[in-house]
Amino acid sequence: MWYGLVAVFMLVYGGNAMAQSADIFTIYVTRHAEKVPDQSDPQLSAKGRQRAHHLAQLLQYTQLKQIFATKYRRAQETAEPTAKLFDLTISTYGAGDAEQLAQGILSARQNALVVGHSNTVPALVKLLGGHEFELTERDYGDVFMLQFRDGELVVTRLVVPLQH
Repeated sequence: MWYGLVAVFMLVYGGNAMAQSADIFTIYVTRHAEKVPDQSDPQLSAKGRQRAHHLAQLLQYTQLKQIFATKYRRAQETAEPTAKLFDLTISTYGAGDAEQLAQGILSARQNALVVGHSNTVPALVKLLGGHEFELTERDYGDVFMLQFRDGELVVTRLVVPLQH
C-alpha cells in the first residue's frame, strides 16, 4: 500500500511538472494486463480489466499525449481505459517494430504510454535508454516510468496494484 502511494505521488507531482517543457517528458511502458488463458488472441480476464482501470487511475494526472499498443486484443484492452480517460486514440504498432517505435517516441518528446508483452517490454525499455531486465509470463502490473529531463534519464519501476 505504501509503495503504491509513493508511486501515485511521483506520478501526480512529477508527471505534471515534467509535461511543461519540451526537454522534459515521461514514457510509461507496461505489459498487458492478465488475460484469459488458452486462446490465440485472448481478451483480458476480469482481473486484467480491473488492472487496466487501475492503470488509467494511476496515470490520470500525467498529461499523456500518445498511447501505443500492439494489435493484440489483450494489449488494446489494457490501453482502452487510459485512452478513454485522455480522449486519445490508441496507435497500433507491430510487436517486432520496437526500434522504430522507440525512435518515434523519443523524437516526439511527449508523455506517452506503451502497452506491450512480456517478450517486448524489456527490449523497448532498453531501446528507450533504460537497463535490461526480465519479465516472465507471470509478471503483470509492472509499469516502467522513464523520465527524460534535459538529456538525463531516470527509470522507475512501479506496480499497478489490484484491490481485493
